[in-house]
Amino acid sequence: MSSSNSGKKLMTGTGIYAVGTFGTKILMFLLAPLYTYYLIPSEMGTYDVLLTTIGLLIPIISLQISDAVYRWIIRENVDCAIYLRVTYQFLILSSLLAASVILLINHFIIRIPYLLYFMGALFSSMFFQIGQKISRGLKRQWLFAISGIIYTCIFLFLNVFQLCVLHRGIESLLMSYIVANLVGFFTIIVLEKRIRVNVISRFDFGIFRELLKFSVPLIPNYLSWWIVDSSDRYIVLWVLGVSANGVLAIAHKFPTVLQSIFGLFLNSWQDMAIAGETDEKDFFTSVFQKMYRLSFMLLWVLIPATKIFVWLVMGKGYKIACNYIPFYYLGAVFQAFCSFYGVGYLRSKNTKGAFSSSIYGAIINAAINIGTIKLIGLHAAAVSTFVSFFAMWIIREKQNRSELGIAINWREFWLLLAIDLLICIFTILGNIWINLIFMILGTMSFSIINRKDFITILNMIKKSKDK
Repeated sequence: MSSSNSGKKLMTGTGIYAVGTFGTKILMFLLAPLYTYYLIPSEMGTYDVLLTTIGLLIPIISLQISDAVYRWIIRENVDCAIYLRVTYQFLILSSLLAASVILLINHFIIRIPYLLYFMGALFSSMFFQIGQKISRGLKRQWLFAISGIIYTCIFLFLNVFQLCVLHRGIESLLMSYIVANLVGFFTIIVLEKRIRVNVISRFDFGIFRELLKFSVPLIPNYLSWWIVDSSDRYIVLWVLGVSANGVLAIAHKFPTVLQSIFGLFLNSWQDMAIAGETDEKDFFTSVFQKMYRLSFMLLWVLIPATKIFVWLVMGKGYKIACNYIPFYYLGAVFQAFCSFYGVGYLRSKNTKGAFSSSIYGAIINAAINIGTIKLIGLHAAAVSTFVSFFAMWIIREKQNRSELGIAINWREFWLLLAIDLLICIFTILGNIWINLIFMILGTMSFSIINRKDFITILNMIKKSKDK
């Protein structure tokens, strides 16, 4: 496929994923101010720890089989029904086993707050995620988008109604999460007949072993990734308390929006690169070059603008969160770079290669967190996230250099990163007026430097409409 066609296909795929996920994440983000007025920091901290724990358990319970079935059905000439049946059978059995273990832990070891809500959120989220992954594997991106829209509408309505009208607190958030996940999953089943398979039949151990051979090496990678991105919640909870974790949860919601923007592109990029729809090294280089330029320059606007937004909009107990967001933004950028290069492991089916970089990142994250949290407080969580993702990306860039063949203009790369680091520091130390000046200058610089790319994108959109 030519570079031009690859670029158009990448933009089309990104647009489809935008419909299903970007609006979702933006609306979820807009709920953050609502949370700060209806939930005290300790309640927000408890809710965040429950969701963080769900993120830890899903890869363990599912053995990351969703990545394996996605990889097989998107590219291989296989009977999808067999792979889907084995996947569903395994997930049902593993869910029953996991539920039993959770109940035993709750009874004998530690009381889990909101136990039934927690279990419902865990299993409903796992099945919705596998449904969306299978939709992508079957190249039904429109179904991915529709299920995301439905999920968002239900979650938002139930959240606002139960928080503002019924005043139910954390229960309202968890119940909204469960119902939205279930409706989203059943939407996928109803609209795509190939996903509806008979699970009451013989379990094919041969297919199961084939899937596990691919997915199991990914588990340590995902757990290490979780440590880098989320383990700071437990360290903060242990050292600084649940209220501090609530402040951190709000700070983390802002880079989550940036991660979602990257996710739109990365989903489409992963579909193309793994399916073998483009193999041009020059195209890979061009895409990554545009990605890091836009990412670094976008922070010139986002970092100061976010501090102003938090100071003006958030509840009184959460305003301090603005000081921890800048380095979380940088962490989100390098997390996206890691995901971009992670495609190289999936293309070569060398999932073991993803493990080492993630382990190093996890070790660095834990060391910085534990070693500095008593000295610099919540700043330790933000800085450790940035440094660990940066280290992980450096390793992945070297490991995938031959597979992807990306050539980086290192002088430009380090210059842009240095500017972002300076903006982070001055934003944290400066008042609202200094941040306002930075935001205006950043917006002007970003617009002027990237004007050619904006014109190119607008012309492509105009041509597609004319056709």
